[in-house]
Amino acid sequence: MDKIDEARELLKMLGMPKAQQADICCYVLLAIAGIKKDTAWKDAGNEWIRIHDIIQFANTCYGSTYAENSRETFRKQALHHFRNAALVEDNGKATNGFI
Repeated sequence: MDKIDEARELLKMLGMPKAQQADICCYVLLAIAGIKKDTAWKDAGNEWIRIHDIIQFANTCYGSTYAENSRETFRKQALHHFRNAALVEDNGKATNGFI
C-alpha cells in the first residue's frame, strides 16, 4: 500500500465522507503531516503550512501536477471540510494562509 492509499484509509477511518477521501485530500493530509513516500507515519509533523506549500509538496514529493491557481480547489475540496471536522485549525490569517 502506498502513502496515498494509507492516507485515504486514514481519512476513511476518521469518518470523512467519500468526497474527502479523494487524492487531493490525501495530498493535503500528507503535506500537513510532512509525510513523504519514505517517511514513517510515526514521524508525522504538525507545522503551520500554507496552501501554496501543500501544492508544492504534492507536486515535488508525489509527482502531481497541480498549478498554483488551484489553491481554491484545495481550500474548497479539502481544507474547508478538514477544518469543519476539526482535523486542521484555521490560523485566522488571510485566505492564502491556512493551517
